[in-house]
Amino acid sequence: MSDTNYCARHQGTETNLRCGRCDELICPQCLVHAPVGVRCPNCAKVQQIPTFDVTGAYLARAIAAGLTLGIGGGAAAGLVVVLFFGLPYLGPFMIVGIGYLVAEGISVTVNRKRGRSLKYVSAGSVVIAVLTISIFSIGPMTLPDLLACGFAIYVSVKRF
Repeated sequence: MSDTNYCARHQGTETNLRCGRCDELICPQCLVHAPVGVRCPNCAKVQQIPTFDVTGAYLARAIAAGLTLGIGGGAAAGLVVVLFFGLPYLGPFMIVGIGYLVAEGISVTVNRKRGRSLKYVSAGSVVIAVLTISIFSIGPMTLPDLLACGFAIYVSVKRF
């Protein structure tokens, strides 16, 4: 009679698969495909792709760049909207442009890294820029301005 083999990590899963390096029993849930066969997670040494490895230093740089670009860009765009108040839909175009510039500035600052935390920083920076624009410009935010804010956040987040 043959003995029943169980995965080393999942005690209730029957398996006959073994790691190609250390010969440990593995199940289909925990196996890792390698160029030389299947490996257990320990032997495969799964590491995060460097592009998505956002350390604390990169995150701090992203936050500093986002705040700078959000406040500075929002103030500049607010002043442009005040100076050219008669032009229709200038505000929404400025808001979308600020969204793109904030995302691109953060991306350059963090050496083109990507990740969920950078999406949050970018979206928050766009919100700060829109609030700064609304402080500098005359009058309340209109519906096109709010729609542009949503689109600017989308543009900014899609960068990461």
